[in-house]
Amino acid sequence: MTGIPTLASRIDVDVPAWIVVPGPEEVTAAWRAEVLALFAAVDEVDRSAEDADRLFAGGPPVDPEAALETLLAFRAGLEPEERLVASLLVPNRWPLPVVVTVGPVGPDAADLLQLAGADGGLPVDRPAVEELPEDVRGEGPVVTRYDLDDEGSLWATVCAVRRERVGGTEVDTRVLWRTRDLDLVPVFGPEVVDLVGRVHNEVESPGTVDMTENEVLA
Repeated sequence: MTGIPTLASRIDVDVPAWIVVPGPEEVTAAWRAEVLALFAAVDEVDRSAEDADRLFAGGPPVDPEAALETLLAFRAGLEPEERLVASLLVPNRWPLPVVVTVGPVGPDAADLLQLAGADGGLPVDRPAVEELPEDVRGEGPVVTRYDLDDEGSLWATVCAVRRERVGGTEVDTRVLWRTRDLDLVPVFGPEVVDLVGRVHNEVESPGTVDMTENEVLA
């Protein structure tokens, strides 16, 4: 009997710009301590900057402990095929969680615009649709949209999808970020799109679909 090819993926991000958030069973005391130390260092840099030079200077400071617990709770609620990365790139607004999903393209797969969220929801305006930049391997759309939730709050969503052929198998990579901090979209949206190119997929020997993660701290 012929086995199923294994789809192995690596999220190639660099500390301290990004961290990969492990699942609950993978969180160790050492990992937690290292991330808290990293958060404390980033927080110290944010606080030491002159107000005139600070991006998003207003608002309360980041609480490292609360930020970590929020990320871990978010990660615990994801589906098995989903992974979580968090960006520390934007001062005073980190960590920004982005969901990464990788999977083979099946016969009943949605088209790329559907995967990127171009349809449905309650958009306040028609979603903006662009193509992935040329330096991102593969083809696909980038969709930016603004929706009202059930409580009347306005959310921004940036979603990018790449479809590529890997070892004879079509593979979709999807990154999704949502926020109610609308001022962040022009600043962080391009980083979400760039993240697609940092997901490297390989088709290996027969087995099951898997996604491996970089070490959070080198």
